[in-house]
Amino acid sequence: MFKLNSFRETVEAFAACSDDQALWRRYAWVYVQGDTALLDSRFYLGSNLDEDDERRVSDFGARYGLSSCLEAATFADVLSVQKRQQPHSSLEDYASALEHYVEQDAFMEVPGADNPKAAEPGLARELYAEYDLFLAECAPDQLSVAAREVSAVLGINIASALQGCRALPLCLGTRMTGDQCRQIEGRFSERSIPLQRVVHRSFPWQ
Repeated sequence: MFKLNSFRETVEAFAACSDDQALWRRYAWVYVQGDTALLDSRFYLGSNLDEDDERRVSDFGARYGLSSCLEAATFADVLSVQKRQQPHSSLEDYASALEHYVEQDAFMEVPGADNPKAAEPGLARELYAEYDLFLAECAPDQLSVAAREVSAVLGINIASALQGCRALPLCLGTRMTGDQCRQIEGRFSERSIPLQRVVHRSFPWQ
């Protein structure tokens, strides 16, 4: 289904992918409506399936005044570079970075961006959200089952895993991608063992 998105919706749709591979599978091109500033524009995110139906995309583009903006992978790269240089970038900052790339075919450099940025609690280091997972509680009759899963996830022996399960909370991973997080959660969910998730958001405004 064709849907036009605001700039914020477009940026957040990219960030909602778990990693670059997921983004490449989902989106192929970004199309923009009209010739207004990107921050005020409407966008269409073309999928790989759309690219196989050029006539359909062309008809939709003509109907709504769309033109090619950037390949989805390049659009994401610009967002990622801006995020790494300036973690607390605003929508205006991301729009400026994209407009600079469209005009100059180069990433916009942010003053002081060469200084390493320490990871901030609650904010992802890259474009995509990151997750920490903890085993925060475990019923006594589930200790042995939980220990086997902990052993497999952390690559430690059963004795160490059992000790960890008795000294909660136990960290099962930090700054993981969405796919990695869901994979571990799935293992424990099958054993009816709940986990505690801590989310590091993509953007400050989320």
